[in-house]
Amino acid sequence: MIIQAQDVPGKASPPIKLVYFHFHNAIRAELDSLADEVLALEPLAGPPLLDQLRVIKERYQFLEQVYSIHSSVEDEVVYPALDAKVKNVTLAYSVEHEDEERLFEQLMQLLASAAAGPVGGRGGALRQLSCKAEEIYTTLRKHLAKEEEQLFPLLLAHFSFAEQTELVAQFLCCIPLAAVEAVLAWLKPAVPQAEQEELLAQVRMVIKDRLLLELLVTWLSPAAPPACVLPCPVIAIENARPWSPRPKTAPDPKGKPSPAGQAAAALKAAAVAASDGQGKPGAAGQAAAGLKGAAGAALPPGCCRVKLGLPGDCGVGAADADAGGDSAEAGGGTIIPLQHITHLHAAIRSALDAFAAEAAALRAGGGLTSAALAALVERHRFLRAVCAFHSASENDVVFPAARRLAGREGGEAFQECEAEHACEGALLEDLGRLLGDVRASARRGSAEAVGLTAELAAAAGAAAAAISGHMAREEAAVLPLLTRSLCRREQRAMVWRTLRAMPLRLLERVLPWLAGKLSEEDACAMTRDWELAAPADDCTLVSLLSGWAARGRQASPEPVDRDDPIRFSNETCGVSRPPRGVPAAAAAPTGSHAKARLRSAPPGAQTVEPAAKRARKSSARAAAAAASVARNAGGGPSGSAERPAEGAGGGLLAASGAAEGRGGDAAAPRAAPRVNPIDHIFQFHKALRRDLRSLEEEARAFAAALDEAVEWRGGGAALQALEGRYRFLWGIYCAHSEAEDAIVFPALEAKEALRHVSHAYTLDHQQEAQLFQEMAQVLQRVRSASSLAEARAAAAALARLTAATRASLEQHVRAEEQELWPLFAENFSEAEQQHLVGVIVGRTGAEVLQAMLPWVTGSCTEDEQAAMMSSLRSATRNTGFERWLGVGGAAGGLGAGGAGVSPAGGDIGVFRPGWEDIFRMNQTQLEETHRRVCSDASLAAERKAYLMQNIMASRYIVAQQRRLASGGDSGKPTRSYHNAERGVLGCPHYQRKCQVVAPCCGQVHACRFCHDEAEDHRLDPHAVTSMVCMACNLRQPASGSCSACGQPMARYYCGICHLWDDEPAHAIYHCPFCNLCRRGRGLGVDACHCMDCNSCMHLSEFARHKCRDLSACPVCTDYLFDSAQPYRELPCGHFMHSHCFAQYARYNYTCPVCVKSMGDMSVYFRMLDSLLARDAAELPPAYAARRQVVMCNDCGHRSEAPFHFVYHKCGHCASYNTRVV
Repeated sequence: MIIQAQDVPGKASPPIKLVYFHFHNAIRAELDSLADEVLALEPLAGPPLLDQLRVIKERYQFLEQVYSIHSSVEDEVVYPALDAKVKNVTLAYSVEHEDEERLFEQLMQLLASAAAGPVGGRGGALRQLSCKAEEIYTTLRKHLAKEEEQLFPLLLAHFSFAEQTELVAQFLCCIPLAAVEAVLAWLKPAVPQAEQEELLAQVRMVIKDRLLLELLVTWLSPAAPPACVLPCPVIAIENARPWSPRPKTAPDPKGKPSPAGQAAAALKAAAVAASDGQGKPGAAGQAAAGLKGAAGAALPPGCCRVKLGLPGDCGVGAADADAGGDSAEAGGGTIIPLQHITHLHAAIRSALDAFAAEAAALRAGGGLTSAALAALVERHRFLRAVCAFHSASENDVVFPAARRLAGREGGEAFQECEAEHACEGALLEDLGRLLGDVRASARRGSAEAVGLTAELAAAAGAAAAAISGHMAREEAAVLPLLTRSLCRREQRAMVWRTLRAMPLRLLERVLPWLAGKLSEEDACAMTRDWELAAPADDCTLVSLLSGWAARGRQASPEPVDRDDPIRFSNETCGVSRPPRGVPAAAAAPTGSHAKARLRSAPPGAQTVEPAAKRARKSSARAAAAAASVARNAGGGPSGSAERPAEGAGGGLLAASGAAEGRGGDAAAPRAAPRVNPIDHIFQFHKALRRDLRSLEEEARAFAAALDEAVEWRGGGAALQALEGRYRFLWGIYCAHSEAEDAIVFPALEAKEALRHVSHAYTLDHQQEAQLFQEMAQVLQRVRSASSLAEARAAAAALARLTAATRASLEQHVRAEEQELWPLFAENFSEAEQQHLVGVIVGRTGAEVLQAMLPWVTGSCTEDEQAAMMSSLRSATRNTGFERWLGVGGAAGGLGAGGAGVSPAGGDIGVFRPGWEDIFRMNQTQLEETHRRVCSDASLAAERKAYLMQNIMASRYIVAQQRRLASGGDSGKPTRSYHNAERGVLGCPHYQRKCQVVAPCCGQVHACRFCHDEAEDHRLDPHAVTSMVCMACNLRQPASGSCSACGQPMARYYCGICHLWDDEPAHAIYHCPFCNLCRRGRGLGVDACHCMDCNSCMHLSEFARHKCRDLSACPVCTDYLFDSAQPYRELPCGHFMHSHCFAQYARYNYTCPVCVKSMGDMSVYFRMLDSLLARDAAELPPAYAARRQVVMCNDCGHRSEAPFHFVYHKCGHCASYNTRVV
């Protein structure tokens, strides 16, 4: 039954609002409160500080657990469901979840070090703690805000109320069973009572499984809040409810067994069907033989709760304990309840070995297919979740009891085992990060994928050895002690509490996986012990878990890989839809090995679902545990364990069904490793990370220096360095984010398969820009501080804000590298990538390029630098970029820009040519005229020879005539004026206070155009080395100011083109690709350079222009590329000078090159319509009926038109720009 919004009476609240509104608000409120609590720590000292640190740690542990539940339900349920309806919207969010998880771990380490550190040295630890709290505050709030802006509206628009209710039910199934009551008690006060009742009613209508429905109704029903508001991840043994006898499983009045009994019977029947008929124990039973031997001795007399120092009585007398009086309750078997933990250990060992074997096979085979990597990702997710929850349950249930029983002497060994859990979690995290790097590099076709695969295989083997060694030590030291000291009832209670540490969704996959590895006897004993250990009100839960375990004992017609987690999907705790990216056939693999399944996987095959997020793990002794695990495992973790993380956090990139199969056939080997042109754009991230960390370190050092200062004397050099680095980073980040928003993201969205892929990153840019603006405000507060206390407060806020900005940007760029970067290799050809690179650098000004290139290459290896420059040269091969690189480094900078802002515009004044213009031709034009005269057959031979001689000598003749008329030597510097009446120095072309010395002839002229007019050759402006100051008449090297009188030569000076312009209204920039100065405010501001047609143009024209060679103006034949006059693009894509267009358009409306119309001629054509209508009545009868075939110059079609002596209308586009065929 599907419930739509209109089916709910009244204005029902959408069910998903519980997660994306109330849950988000509760998390935000806790973040705000904790941020204030951390800032309030600074004035505290001594015991009050330690007490407050303890309280804050407990609250952060609770917040981390709550947020991990939120992340788990999104990764496992919401994102796959949303991707099935709206593609590509969730790619970045799962990567962010991993980074946020990492931040919580780092915070826990800082809290532990602050509490354990010396009294006098806690100031620095508290500062680091406040910075880390600010990072968590900023990144989590940013993440929640993005989800509410992008994902929440999509969920409301594309999901019915029934589908939303299913998602909320899965949210509840992602909460660890031991924490359900406390989490809901924390959340329910924020949810109106009416919404709670509506949600409960919808759950009753939507959830079909009876047992799951009973659990959810129990959880959602109004009840008295529990005494504990801030739960631990699992309930410790001393906080557990005392065991109370409950009725044994008995038949109901009709003679039918109870649900738990039915599940146990089904499990036994399935085990008999799957047995080999010989009754031999399974591998897990053999692995636990040592534990059985340890338990062979009689139990010590007395109540085990008394031995543990706990109140109450376990319910077993001394005689019963000695004789094992509760063995009857175990079904008459000899299996020790704690042996179930060894069964889990054996299953984990087997899965770890299978994972290591798959990684080694991936390395040996050399074929990094998307299907193989996706299967390895799923194995890792499942293993990581199982190990994390198991370690957390042991830390909170098993090890505290073992320490009490062993006393001080044996407690240290247990503490070491407990500390190893943190190191094992770090090993699995590093393994996940390395696996994510392998997958991303393989998708890009990068050469480093081979080396990363070798690291992955080594790291997988090291992790398997370390974790297996740890579990062996537990089975040799910890579990035998508990087995000897605890009665069976207490052992069952301990196993039950460890089971309740997991959420329902994970249990539905773990229990069939575990039961499938057990013998019939062990599997039945496990479910029987659950029934005996669980309280009376957990009967429904026991029945549900027993049914799931029975699935693992069902016989399969073919051999299956029992370590493959894809076999164990969520059927009960799952939404009613196929898993994302996995066909129905994938649920039942037909091969006996994973390789057979991978070979049969279709292109783009994806994982079933990610496993649950890991539970909270104590990381206070992670460093000591790392050494311990390395020592006990026979060697340290190689590869990824020692490999530093590049970002703020690590983990696997989020699985995406759309992303996996885009690169082609998933079963086909990847192409040979290659370097993609777009790779070098993403290398910007390396340099950005480096400078962000430097900015954070400088801000922290500045705050520490102020804490030790005795008076405030201004920021000095340290503050100036901070401001300089901030301004540089802000400018570079703006250029990068604008390039992504304006070029990269639209290119991705233009691909049909990549729609909506960039929205989350655009939101990141907006929020990060806000962080930079806040940083500028805080810097202003530091500058304007009037006292030391005010400066200290502002500096501390600056340190926290720089840390938050660094964490936010690192999270953002890591998501781009994991998700966006591979998309270019999968969806864009090399030519398309090169075009994108050309467009990006074509909008980057010379000043920015001159600062950015050394900055980026400084963080790259020599090979990466060479590849980057080669890629840039290839993208700009048709331009003057190579010449700019050679000249720009020696030019010493590009100088300051113009003071005024003036948009580049065409000169539309009327062109009135005179006789003297015949001689204003450059050498190329003279040669062209010479050839035209030479080929003119109408000229007599003597006339032709005379004209040819005078044309070639015309520039020399005019120059000599002007020199004689001026009566002076052009080599002698004299003042010239741009405006003689106002006394403005310069020339007719430029306003400036200097003249250039031509390196070709040694003559002095005001500018290069003055030189070209006066001489018979052209001046190369890049070759100019000297100038003459018109203020003091001193000849000197070219520069922006006079070395003698100190006068600035102009407002704008370019050291490459040697252009001076003092006109306030002129905005000029140097284009590194034209290698010339252009009118405008700059590349990326109001202009851009097209790499294909090698020309600069206005930004508004770039999207619609047609790439054509920028050659000569078709009217005056002057070369347009280095022309000082503005030019205009015609609708057909050809160019001409603006003043030539104005003159030409007075007499023609068609392009002189292609004869297409130069504008909108509809008004003119309507006038011709009325004219022809009048002429049609006056045509002679012999012509009135005639038709003519015409060819249209605008649309290119042939058509028939009525006869006319001049005008013929096109029958297709109604244009009169036609010709008679």
